Amino acid sequence: MTENTARRALAAVALAAVLGAGDAYAADPARGRALYEARCGGCHNESVHNDNSRKARNFEEARRRVAGFGAQLDAGWNDAQTDDVAVYLNDRYYKFPCPAALCPGPAPGKR
Repeated sequence: MTENTARRALAAVALAAVLGAGDAYAADPARGRALYEARCGGCHNESVHNDNSRKARNFEEARRRVAGFGAQLDAGWNDAQTDDVAVYLNDRYYKFPCPAALCPGPAPGKR
């Protein structure tokens, strides 16, 4: 391997590391909001999320509910989209501790 080829290979690896770092696995609450508003917002309002008898008790439960309602509505959301909606709802209403893989930044409501 020539020195020039080695430098190019090293630069490619460094670029891949930089591009793959940061929020690569983080959910996108802005996309979650758009998905929620498109599929759920017509029937749900703030009172649904603030009703203590129906309110999720932790992030995992909130995410399971998002996945369940997404399936009932045949929304066609993949896991990343479900995460996006769950993080959006958590940021907006619930404020539960969020898994670092989805919310590596500041605590909910402080983004």
